[in-house]
Amino acid sequence: MTKVVAFDLDDTLIPEVLFLKSGIYHTAAFICDKYPELPNQRIVSAMELALLTHRNHYSALESLLEEFGLRESVDMKEIVSELRSHTPDPAIYHLSPSVENALTILKQKDIKTALITDGRSLTQRNKIKAAGLYSFFANSDIYISEEIGHDKYDPDNFLSVMKKFAGAKEFHYVGDNPAKDFLHPSKLGWITHQVNTFPLAVHQGFTIL
Repeated sequence: MTKVVAFDLDDTLIPEVLFLKSGIYHTAAFICDKYPELPNQRIVSAMELALLTHRNHYSALESLLEEFGLRESVDMKEIVSELRSHTPDPAIYHLSPSVENALTILKQKDIKTALITDGRSLTQRNKIKAAGLYSFFANSDIYISEEIGHDKYDPDNFLSVMKKFAGAKEFHYVGDNPAKDFLHPSKLGWITHQVNTFPLAVHQGFTIL
């Protein structure tokens, strides 16, 4: 074993906007089941437009609820929870062919991989399952901040990867967020790669993979 490649999840392996888009469809169905007078497509259109124009999609939903006289009837905390905890639709939330091909090549070459991601356990696990990432990452090599108790502002998850694969000569981390993804791996001597292949990615960078 000479190399270990660890990845971020959101906006690195898969666009976060796809999770949100899936969540919007889920949210619309959830609301319309309770309030059938509110057109499903109006919800989807309002929230998607806000998302695509970098506005708050929950605020767009609140405005629509206000229009239909339902603002006081709908619990927005419940709506936020529904979106965050929903299981993404694989027809919407899936790996691109190029990313799937890259992960397949790493697997075929027996290059060890890990996934280091910040976020809620349920949300991130639902994403990982929907995207088929358990085919590429062993459960023991998946580090989710809520589960581990450390986010990427802390070196512990990177140190855990180094300890597990102590025989490796090179460690690589692939991420998108320059504010937190690369600080500790760079200090630890990892080779870091910032990627930005997604038009609506939060953190602007450049594609090198």
